[in-house]
Amino acid sequence: MEEKTMYQKLKEAALAKPHYAAVYYQGKKISYSKFLKMVDDMANILQYRLDVKENDVVLVAQPNIPDVLTLIYAVNKIGAIINLVHPFIPFNQVKKIIKQTHTKVAVLFEQRIAKEVDKYRELNFPIYVTRVEDHLPLFKKIFYHIFMNFKIRRKLGKWRGSFGGFKYLKDLKPVKGKEATECHDGSKMSVLLHSGSTTGDPKTICLADKNFNAVADATLEIMCCEKDTFKKGGFLSVLPSFHGFGFCMTMHAPLTNGFTVALVPKFNAKEIAKMMKKVNLTVICGVPTVFEHLLKCDEFIHSKYLKNVYVAYCGGDTISISLKKRFDEAMKAGGSNAQVFEGYGLTEAIAVNCVNTYKHNKPGSIGYPVSFATFAILDEDGNEVPRGTTGEIAIKSKLTMIGYWNDEEATKATFRNGWLCTGDLGYMDEDGFIFFQQRKKRVVKVSGVAVFPTEVEHLVETVPGVEAVCAIQIPDPRLQHALKLFVVAKYFDEEGMRNQIMDTCRKYLIKWSVPKEIEFVKELPMTLLNKVDFRKLQDQENAKRGIK
Repeated sequence: MEEKTMYQKLKEAALAKPHYAAVYYQGKKISYSKFLKMVDDMANILQYRLDVKENDVVLVAQPNIPDVLTLIYAVNKIGAIINLVHPFIPFNQVKKIIKQTHTKVAVLFEQRIAKEVDKYRELNFPIYVTRVEDHLPLFKKIFYHIFMNFKIRRKLGKWRGSFGGFKYLKDLKPVKGKEATECHDGSKMSVLLHSGSTTGDPKTICLADKNFNAVADATLEIMCCEKDTFKKGGFLSVLPSFHGFGFCMTMHAPLTNGFTVALVPKFNAKEIAKMMKKVNLTVICGVPTVFEHLLKCDEFIHSKYLKNVYVAYCGGDTISISLKKRFDEAMKAGGSNAQVFEGYGLTEAIAVNCVNTYKHNKPGSIGYPVSFATFAILDEDGNEVPRGTTGEIAIKSKLTMIGYWNDEEATKATFRNGWLCTGDLGYMDEDGFIFFQQRKKRVVKVSGVAVFPTEVEHLVETVPGVEAVCAIQIPDPRLQHALKLFVVAKYFDEEGMRNQIMDTCRKYLIKWSVPKEIEFVKELPMTLLNKVDFRKLQDQENAKRGIK
């Protein structure tokens, strides 16, 4: 049986509900029929204006604005590969990813470009730029154009005058009388996502349309509802597109099931409360910090529209039992029976493989396997352990990746006898629920964003005078977690070196990877294999902070 593409799934939904709102953005609704035309026009532009062909790589670094969705589905329509990265990723990482993934065209966000415009000017590469206001209502568009982006436009105007390949995406028009070629192979590689692999080392994960479509097909199962239960229901899409859970569960799944995707480019709890007056918000998806901020917002918890919310899902990081209880109680007080449920997935097995639902729910667990996924708990030799015994969480699922980009060795090491070994430790109880205990891999979730200590360590080691460095996780009241560095220095003026390290991190890392604390030490603890014992440092820091 031929696997459908993501574009084909979207097209089916658009033809079924042409007049329903597909996208809500900043007070403006875009119908399914109009959105499909936007996608088709963008596919035309990519193919006939930019010469993008099947299997070419298109890098997209965008916030949650309509352009990110039209680009994803347009690239998918013509069979090219969508390379999703963080919209505020620094120039050096953009350049590295372009080279590593053989990217043909990049579409970046102007507010990011403007910060390093001189560097982009020197990069001889076809880059196109989006603007936040292009899909805003007229009065907001005028405000942004005049008051918000005057300095940005001046910078980009200089660049535009000196580099002929630079254009705003909105300036490109489709070629009249031509229809973009439609790919029909949903089993081939179509999406690249960047994550920490199952070992914590940064990798590029290759996924296919069938991975994303499996979640879309199981949406009603996950929500425990029947088809057309919600007329014109809305999904809150505050999680970013480069986040697997964000794109798959809050964009693709609702769009292919006839819901409205309520795009939020920058999270603000008060803005969510205002949005609920315009959109029948039935599903909320977020990381723990999103739910914490919503609970602190009076406009949200006292909104008369709270009663429309049917269910909420927390992904990206573990939600505490206390936070779940407080959110559920707030929803009940607001007239809603909605609960927030925790699920589990990883970029290698995109989005949701097990989840708590109204049908299968056990507090403290990360959920019960969805119908398309099977779980096992394995020991160090790859053998299944008895129920209740801790081991490595392993998955067989329709969501499993094709592999790591150009890394056959790492791909093979991730699979054992057909099982995807996640690098996370946990156990399965007698009822089949999965309980997460700790990460075997070195990944820290900062406000739900995966941060890789090894990447930070490698960068800081380049700072003159640094002999050794180790990064660990510390609690943060706003972000839940943050990084702390332990640094061994050959010689230094402590304050001067601290500033140099922080300046280097701010320059080359996304903001979530920038350490919150730095402690200088004479030496780092070592394992018997003469490697830095980061677990010992973590345990010592936890003990000092009274964390069990």
